Amino acid sequence: TEYVERTLTEWTHGFFEHLPKFLRQFFTVMVLGPFFAFFMVKDGRAVLRTLLGIVPNNLFEAGLSLLHQINQQIGYFVRARLLEALIVGAVTWLGLIAIQFPFALLLAIFAALTNLIPYIGPLIGFVPALMIALVNGLHSFDIALLILVYSIAQIIDMVFLIPVLVAKIVDLHPVTVIIVIIAGAQILGVLGMIISIPVAATLKVTIGTIYRHLTESRI
Repeated sequence: TEYVERTLTEWTHGFFEHLPKFLRQFFTVMVLGPFFAFFMVKDGRAVLRTLLGIVPNNLFEAGLSLLHQINQQIGYFVRARLLEALIVGAVTWLGLIAIQFPFALLLAIFAALTNLIPYIGPLIGFVPALMIALVNGLHSFDIALLILVYSIAQIIDMVFLIPVLVAKIVDLHPVTVIIVIIAGAQILGVLGMIISIPVAATLKVTIGTIYRHLTESRI
């Protein structure tokens, strides 16, 4: 019991020590993300038409096909991530109900939303539940059950959802997904973790299209 409480205390202290830096990055992304998304939706088609207008005639068909594939890959990625978040939220909700934890639905929704942030998101999603448990003075066994619920949700996510829903839908190997997320985190922090998979999928489609075009041209 003392070991569990000491471990939780150390983990909580370390988390909140790094929390301000993460929140600055997170809210920067949350503010800039909708801003860029708005202008991409508003002017995206015009930009694409401009880009296609400067493409040579012999490359026009390949360029049009490439843009279609990129849009398709990004659409697949967004749908996969939303479905992944929904499943994680549902598993968390059922687990919290099973252990009769308060605010199960709200906590599950928060866990689903934060799960959209790779790797760090699940930890953020767990914090409110841990705070509620500590404030209510729950016993170590109840806290252990709470940790088990969130751990099961993340095991399902890492073992099944990411390899099946994300990696396969965007046609990337699971190991590649992990590598590009880590690389994105090192380069751009939270933003890099969020955009790393669609960027990798886009690069793969682009390289494949260029390679096929060059090969067909030689023939």
